[in-house]
Amino acid sequence: MGKFLIVIIVFFLVWDVVWWVLGVKPLFPWQLRKRLAADFPPPLLLDVRTPFEFNWFHLPGAQNHPDLLLDASTMPAAAPAQDVVVICMTGHRSPFVAHTLKKRGFPRVYNLTWGMAGWKLYAWLSGASGSSTPPNESATK
Repeated sequence: MGKFLIVIIVFFLVWDVVWWVLGVKPLFPWQLRKRLAADFPPPLLLDVRTPFEFNWFHLPGAQNHPDLLLDASTMPAAAPAQDVVVICMTGHRSPFVAHTLKKRGFPRVYNLTWGMAGWKLYAWLSGASGSSTPPNESATK
């Protein structure tokens, strides 16, 4: 069991590094939470999960576009200079879309590293539940 766990961890690390080398910028859950809590314009949140997954739970303001996995021309209107965060359940579908959008001229495209599973895990570990304000910042404001 220990060897299997090591193989899984190595796979996730290699997966993230390969996409980073290909130009897909990672955005960790705590970084996105901090950006959503900031006063500047929020990023465009593109959730490429199925409608069932999206209806189960999603980030407030996220747009569900599972069709982007097959056809990036269905990208909703966005200024090329706007930050775009592509989201899936575990971070294994969204890099494909983020990479395609990057090639189509969107320079500020990010992949939510570990997807919504990572978002929920971070919220649970940090005690942040549904709030978009990071726990260590909410106490200082």
